[in-house]
Amino acid sequence: MARPAGRRRLTCESCTYIDIREWKRQGLLGAGQSFSWRWKRLGEPCGNISVRAEAGAVVLVFRSQYPGENEWRSVEQRVPIVWTLCHLGGRRPWFLCNVHSGGHYCGRRAAILYGAGDLFACRRCYGLAYASQQESPQTRFISRSRKIRMQLGGSPDVLQPFPEKPRRMHRRRYMRLRARDPFASLRE
Repeated sequence: MARPAGRRRLTCESCTYIDIREWKRQGLLGAGQSFSWRWKRLGEPCGNISVRAEAGAVVLVFRSQYPGENEWRSVEQRVPIVWTLCHLGGRRPWFLCNVHSGGHYCGRRAAILYGAGDLFACRRCYGLAYASQQESPQTRFISRSRKIRMQLGGSPDVLQPFPEKPRRMHRRRYMRLRARDPFASLRE
């Protein structure tokens, strides 16, 4: 359900984040490895992070600056990593959120940790919402239609006719997508 206009939460998309899946793909999680990671907010550099991989954890060393402040401060955070086995072989890494929030230790597995405060923590600890959760039902309706139209190679404009079935797409799939688009039947 969409929130009333005056009561919006901070969103995941507006925060800095680290993603362990990306680090694994790049082979950066080997014990003893060190690397630097940079992130931007609104196209401007807003910090970087030095990461040192240990057996079963990563140590994050970063500087952060609160909006409106001139002073940077240094922070060091050790984040445990747990591994789960995949069904078809291999292992998947997870951060173990080690933040205390609301008087309780979190301990939740997360692929992404967000820098919305002093430390990196999972989205539940910071109470973050996804941007789509704050859209009104009408906006979600239009976003869904645009996404379907773009999947089919058409224009995102909902006032344009619904795109034709792409070559090599099964008719059943095309009809399912067409049935999910709320504007498909309005333009015929």
